[in-house]
Amino acid sequence: MRMTAARVVWALGVVAAALALIAAILVATALPFGYDFRAYWLAAHHLVTGAPLYQAPNAVLGQPDEFHYLPVVAVPFIALLPLSIEAASWVWFALELALAVAFGVKLMFRLPSVARPWAGAAYIFFLPLVLEVTLGNLDLLCVVLALIAWNWRGRPNAAFTPYAAAIGIKFLPVVLLPFYLAAGYTRIVWRAFVLGAAALALTLPFLWVPMADFWALLPRYLDTEWVRLHAEREQPVFLATIAWSDAFPIVLALLAVVAGIVFGRNARADPARETEWHDLALAISPYGTPFGFIWTTFLIASIPLFVVTLRKALRLEGLERVLAIVGLVACWWAMQIVQVHDLWPIVAHMVGVLGLVAIALVLMRLERDQALGRSIPVRRATSTASG
Repeated sequence: MRMTAARVVWALGVVAAALALIAAILVATALPFGYDFRAYWLAAHHLVTGAPLYQAPNAVLGQPDEFHYLPVVAVPFIALLPLSIEAASWVWFALELALAVAFGVKLMFRLPSVARPWAGAAYIFFLPLVLEVTLGNLDLLCVVLALIAWNWRGRPNAAFTPYAAAIGIKFLPVVLLPFYLAAGYTRIVWRAFVLGAAALALTLPFLWVPMADFWALLPRYLDTEWVRLHAEREQPVFLATIAWSDAFPIVLALLAVVAGIVFGRNARADPARETEWHDLALAISPYGTPFGFIWTTFLIASIPLFVVTLRKALRLEGLERVLAIVGLVACWWAMQIVQVHDLWPIVAHMVGVLGLVAIALVLMRLERDQALGRSIPVRRATSTASG
């Protein structure tokens, strides 16, 4: 009987995943296909032709097709220049879709079989991921590289390259820098630093002019003005006053860095759960980058923490299990909210991330109490949830 019930739950999850795929396709068709990728392709084209890679110092920032990254990030996209920008967009879409599928499959196999289709449905129709793949951004690549580096952390000579790339491409997982240092993985950090410095030094003779332009524009990139114009989120007024102040992104980044240090120290003191502490640091990483709180695609950094927390929730029994799963669904839903010209969705996204972090910490505490022999209703290994 229990096996039959589990199969029914699994079958319903497959239906949910199919519906999620249809919904994701419908949303994707309403988005500007390859919007972010165009900036990468055009940047590579400008490198080859000698055209300016960046806007003029006094130009209005935040315009379509604008490139905001180090010049070296545009170099790999030179390989796509033989194709038209439209054809290259489809090639990049196929590559990113394949990466998203491989990433999702890898994560789903960390869960009990009965939960995989339901988690897969949530993954497929996770709006930040739909945006990421459709627009052709680089955030997913950064997250995957960060996870590869972490999986290879026991081999510093292997880990430092994906670690350097993950942080160097977009600075999205920058909180992993203080996390690694606090967790004791200093050899990976220093080797990654040397690699990054070497890459800049080797390419500088060829990228001298765009590099100088980048550094000239950097103070403006760190200013709230251009992001405010680009985001066009001014309601409600009291939130706009806070969000677009000079202090808010700085305070948010400092809090994220402090949290990354705390998580790193905890990982060092609690090696049995160091992956959980790593995923916590990765989830809050968007808030350590300049204006990371405004970019919806950055929320994909929370996906690994969703998976590890759901796995813990499924081991619980009774009311604790229900509350944990309902809380995770609420956090997922909060990160789905979109509305133009309004800052409330950004607040909802932040509530979703912080709620996910809180649930993960509570379940880690329950797990620790269980290990110490206290009375916690945890699902045993013989549970049917194991598939």
